[in-house]
Order: sequence, then structure tokens, then C-alpha cells
Amino acid sequence: MYNAPAVTYPVGRSHFQLVLTLAVGLAGAVAQAAWWWLSAQHGAGHALGWALWLIFCGWAVWRVIHTPQAQLVWDGQDWTLQAGTRSALVTTQVILDVQHSLLLCLLPQTGSAVWVWPAQLAQPERWLALRRALFAPASRPDPSRLTVSPEV
Repeated sequence: MYNAPAVTYPVGRSHFQLVLTLAVGLAGAVAQAAWWWLSAQHGAGHALGWALWLIFCGWAVWRVIHTPQAQLVWDGQDWTLQAGTRSALVTTQVILDVQHSLLLCLLPQTGSAVWVWPAQLAQPERWLALRRALFAPASRPDPSRLTVSPEV
């Protein structure tokens, strides 16, 4: 069976992620404005809606801007997320594939999931190698390693 070659790819802030976040925020603003415009009376609900929209849009943009930079490494057998001096073995799940960007959920052995947006613009020369490694059958977790042995 063919194994995908080893690859190291930068993950972190993505223009696609920023544009998508801004588009969702703009859609929320349009919905808020339409609600305001079509309402006969303007009350506390409208003010609360705008306040919540502002808080969540601000938080989302802050998260995009402060996304940590890291390296996603495929060594031919395991995926590793390396950030600074730290590294962790992870299992990858492709959530969204739009050809020039991917949304990946990285599941470490301990701790919570990490969401990253690798983008083709980060390293175009390695983009196809990353995609081959992500979609290769050998890069999927071995089901026998995930099963629990029955107690004797």
C-alpha cells in the first residue's frame, strides 16, 4: 500500500477564515438591521440583539487575529502539531475542504480539540503533499488501536 510522503505545513491564521468570519458577521448585521427596520417598536430586545452581535463579532475577529502559528507535521505514520517548543500527537479530521483552504479538527490524545485552517497560500509548493497525506488511507487512525479490549 502506498503511504503519503512526510510533510510539514504551517497552520494558523488564514485569510479564508478571516473573510468567512467577516461574512458571517456582516450577515448578522444585515439580519439585525432588517429586524430593526421592519419592527414597529424598538425596545430592549433590539438593543440586546445589537449588543450580543457586537460582542460575538468582536470575539470572533479577536480569535482569528490571535490564532497561534504552528506546524502540522506528517512523518509517514503520525500527525504532530508543533507550536514553539511544544508538540503533541494528534488525529486529524477534515471538516471542510474548499480546495484552497481546509478546516481541520485536530484531536490530541489528551486535552481539547484544536481547529486550524491550513491555506494553500501559506506554502503552495507543499499544498498537494499536505492534501495527499490528509486523505491517504494510511493517515487515518488504525481502528484496532482505538478499540477497548474486553476484560478477562
